[in-house]
Amino acid sequence: MFEEIAPNAVYPYTYKGLCDAIDYLNERYEEKVFKMGTREQQRQEWAAFLGHTTHESAQYTAPREYLPCGRTIDSAAGTFCKPCSSDNFDWDNMYCEISEVANGKFYEDYCDKIITPPYGCVCGPTSEVDSDEYKGLINPNFVYFGRGAIQLSWNANYVKASQVLAESSDTLCSQPELVATQPKYAWGTALWFWMFSKPPGVETTSHIQSLEGSFGGSLNIINGGLECPADPQGYHVKAIVTRLRYYCIAASVVGVKRLLDMDGCEGLSEKFEECVMTGYCPECNDFFLDPSPAPSKAPSPAVPTEQPMGFRSWANDSWMGDIKRRDSSGMGMSSVFRVVTFFTVVYFGIR
Repeated sequence: MFEEIAPNAVYPYTYKGLCDAIDYLNERYEEKVFKMGTREQQRQEWAAFLGHTTHESAQYTAPREYLPCGRTIDSAAGTFCKPCSSDNFDWDNMYCEISEVANGKFYEDYCDKIITPPYGCVCGPTSEVDSDEYKGLINPNFVYFGRGAIQLSWNANYVKASQVLAESSDTLCSQPELVATQPKYAWGTALWFWMFSKPPGVETTSHIQSLEGSFGGSLNIINGGLECPADPQGYHVKAIVTRLRYYCIAASVVGVKRLLDMDGCEGLSEKFEECVMTGYCPECNDFFLDPSPAPSKAPSPAVPTEQPMGFRSWANDSWMGDIKRRDSSGMGMSSVFRVVTFFTVVYFGIR
């Protein structure tokens, strides 16, 4: 059934994997995933989580962050990645030719060498595989770039998630690729981050922020450094549009009475209002104080209509020209509605 309603969701993003990951955590912890507070709070948390993860995973089609694995090669010897810079990545064809580890260079992103066991996985500079056959490629099990439904990254987060999900700190430290290849970890790391990850010096989580009524607060924990606020000239100021659209889609299908507050993420309230008023977020109209007015003159042929187009279609339009990182899916918005509907039906009455 999941394959029928989510035909473009790729492994390891299976529905059974999500259910199993939720059950795994709920059986072990007093604080329950999507089962705390009132029924309305539970629905609101579901909508927030699904909105974030749909965006982070490119509609459940991207198990790995693109640039560190700008090109992936699977062989009998394992999976190898070609790390690529944004300037050298062919975004139209999702292909990387020039490796970041060519000519003796090293890859060491997402590695905080000051954080060592038991507080972080051991990490350091990673060079290309010593083989002519895999020239320019790295072993992805040596690096801790973004993977899974919420793009778990950094060596400190991998060890913490491993302690909760695998009950051993070594599991995800020695095999971070499990997050990109096994449903338990692809979903489980997202749920771990949602339930347990706290910003330095702050005693809150995305789970708590959602229950307290703040979507902005949950975003601040997930990607606040880049989106709260977003650089007006950078990628994330426009990527926020996709996040807001997915959140409104999830909220509509889950059937929440209102959206969570945008407070808690600097600039998000203004971005939400701008997104609705300019017609870029038609899915959010019903949640705005006043419906978006019909423009007297269409801003451009690229402006989304009341009937949302497929993700690849509008993500490649001129006004979204800088949105490249997440553009990997041909899945239409209607498919996203069906995915979220299925999640909702099962967890609110049929399961």
